[in-house]
Amino acid sequence: MAVAAVALFCILATLSHALQVATDSGPNQMRPCRRKADVTIPQGLVAGPPAEKSVQCNWGGVNSYFLYALPEAQQDAILRSLQKYGLKVVRIFIDTVSKDHKDSGSFFVPHLEPDHMGQYDTTVLELINKLMVKVQLYGIKLAIALHDRYSLGCYSCDGYQKDLQLNCIAPKCSRLNDATEFYKSNVAIEFFDKRLRMILNYKNPLLGKRWGELKDVVAMYEIQNEAQGLDSSWVEGWHCARANVIRSSISSEILIGTGGGRTFASSSRLEHFYCPDIDVVTLHDYDSTSWTQMYGGILAARDLGLTYGKKVVHEEFGREHKLARPDYFYAVISAAVDLGVPFMPWQYVIPANNRDDDYEFDERQDGVGNRV
Repeated sequence: MAVAAVALFCILATLSHALQVATDSGPNQMRPCRRKADVTIPQGLVAGPPAEKSVQCNWGGVNSYFLYALPEAQQDAILRSLQKYGLKVVRIFIDTVSKDHKDSGSFFVPHLEPDHMGQYDTTVLELINKLMVKVQLYGIKLAIALHDRYSLGCYSCDGYQKDLQLNCIAPKCSRLNDATEFYKSNVAIEFFDKRLRMILNYKNPLLGKRWGELKDVVAMYEIQNEAQGLDSSWVEGWHCARANVIRSSISSEILIGTGGGRTFASSSRLEHFYCPDIDVVTLHDYDSTSWTQMYGGILAARDLGLTYGKKVVHEEFGREHKLARPDYFYAVISAAVDLGVPFMPWQYVIPANNRDDDYEFDERQDGVGNRV
């Protein structure tokens, strides 16, 4: 059995200790790190070209995008696992959540703007207010995507989809849902910017501050998850303009991230690196089929980050087939560590579903937690 079959969270624990993830500085500090972290590249894989030292200190985290919609006992179980293994950031979305989503036992949460642009149901924000208090107890910070592109008619249909009359094909997402109009419409942009300001000025009474001031809780706000994914054309400058709106409403110690794209190419467009208000270019990749392709995608973005003074995070990667995950995760995390790039696999949920056509995992799942 290959060394890559080590259980995922054993891998994360080993790498987290090697990287000294649990530092007082937290994940949003920019410090030099060692290029290597005593990581052995999986047998049979060939490392890429020598990498320069990263401009950022490395760390690890996970996606658990609807964590706030889970019963409190499950939230605590997830956060205890992250704390145990030295992981520092958990990524969530401001989004709707269906009842028992992905067999998790979640409860229903409506969209922030369920029926019309600018008409708010703050249920999701109140749930996140409570989660913010809880993550602090575990020494973990949040990365928060302020909207999900796939709420525009793909996996769900929110007020923007309804008012713009975008094609709603939920819950089966495909290119039949072209949301380009959302990114072009001046009306939609005006309402979306209001949404961003509304969220960042929302008060957490439990912490006594508005969201834009919660630097001890939030590592990063992201413009939108996978903005412009599946669309027929690309609207230049949309990300940067939204980043400028966010900048005016948050503490300078909270980072602004892109929210990734569907591929390495759409995640690492040059305009993201040029934009003065974007701090973090976040990479998503589910398509790489070889070490060279995967390593090269992370390396290219990392080098652009070094050139333009941006942080880079490999924020989403995963595999549907659970028996393939240990080898895959080991390879991707090894590459990220080798290049000094933080990593966040998709996605950690307790309990993980047992379907072989989805991406959820936990540390006990067959093929991940039980293989040594």
